[in-house]
Amino acid sequence: MKLIFLGTDTIGEICLGAILESRHEVALVITQPDKPSGRGRKITPGAVRLSAEKSGLPLLQPDSIKNPAIRDKIAEIEPDILTVVSYGEYIPSSIYNSPSYKAINVHPSLLPRWRGASPSRYALLAGDIVTGVTIQYVHRKLDAGDILLQEKIPIDPDDDHGTLCEKLYPLGARLIVDALDGLEKGAINPVRQDESMVTQAPKITKNDLIIDWSCPAIEIRNRIRAFSPEPGCRTLYRNDNCKLLAASAEIHRLEVASDPGTIVGISKSGLDVACGDAVLTLTRLQPAGKNAMDGISFINGYRPQVGERFVAIAESDDS
Repeated sequence: MKLIFLGTDTIGEICLGAILESRHEVALVITQPDKPSGRGRKITPGAVRLSAEKSGLPLLQPDSIKNPAIRDKIAEIEPDILTVVSYGEYIPSSIYNSPSYKAINVHPSLLPRWRGASPSRYALLAGDIVTGVTIQYVHRKLDAGDILLQEKIPIDPDDDHGTLCEKLYPLGARLIVDALDGLEKGAINPVRQDESMVTQAPKITKNDLIIDWSCPAIEIRNRIRAFSPEPGCRTLYRNDNCKLLAASAEIHRLEVASDPGTIVGISKSGLDVACGDAVLTLTRLQPAGKNAMDGISFINGYRPQVGERFVAIAESDDS
């Protein structure tokens, strides 16, 4: 099939690469304008733009997909289908309904669970033990289109967002090609989503990154996993910012009543910290202005003492 590819981020780059290796033709790539990134806020091209340029593909970066010139360009190309992978903007029905086939989308969750911008992070936040990828029709309501293909993968106890995406993105790339093949052959029967099973995964905010030490240890660990390796959960240590990037899966009983956030032990694995109901061992941290380090390196460098506390940023701001 002749298609137009809309995408911006890393998952889009991986899916675009898989389509280019298939028998389908990419006639045009549409991606978001370059945006500021990193500490210096330097204007940086997205992964899909770089991939498209490397492959010599025609490329557009409109300020808005709603620009009438974009609709005219799509009509001029006469694609069979549009594929949408983490594009970053709502696509109007005048565009996604225009080709011969309805536009299709790659979504890294088992829809209807975790509709929204941050599905893999919410799967980790919730402590899900399974997730997957769904290929669905683009719909006027976010992530509510009929399901074409879906495949599950387990979430391992030590998975964080980085390792989980390393499994989800190639799966999405394989499934998008399978969906294109299946649609062309008329071998796919779309399935309507069960609205009673919908959960939402809205865009992450800065407040989502803050550790509340009064929460149960398992919830804190899941939050750390959901935001590692970046942007990292935030707390305060010795009145300075500190990112928490990993914690042990083994949670210990709180033997002596301690204020949440208190260091109650120092072990070969890292720092044992009191939470709302139990003890969590921090195994990877990143103090402000420093590189990320394992728990032992942190202990050797900072010489933390039992009785010191990690303090919630919001708690500090209120004091």
